[in-house]
Amino acid sequence: MNKARANNQRGVILLLTLLILSGILVVTLTAADLVFAGIRMNRLTGYSSLAFFAAEAGLERALWEARKNNYVLPDSDTNDLFSLSDLGNNSAYTVDYSTSTPNITFKSIGDYKGARRSVESAYEAQ
Repeated sequence: MNKARANNQRGVILLLTLLILSGILVVTLTAADLVFAGIRMNRLTGYSSLAFFAAEAGLERALWEARKNNYVLPDSDTNDLFSLSDLGNNSAYTVDYSTSTPNITFKSIGDYKGARRSVESAYEAQ
């Protein structure tokens, strides 16, 4: 009878060990998923920043062309007035133009690896 009881206890110990190891595995996999989610979020935040800076570059170009370089602006609203497909880091911008006399509005959209950000500037023409 003692031999049967010892074999039974070994089976219980084996089952408990498997349950404990399974619990540890679940906790470890959950923690790893949280870490990888944080890494993905950090990367997307960086992409978003580069898209914003590309949009800023497009807006600066539009304002410079209009106010300092004497660029003749169209009489009607225009999409894609200015664009640059690669700023050297694979980011891009397009600038849309709209007017309602005397106000002029530029909207610049920056894009980097799927992240898109836009900035807009309006001023009164003189």
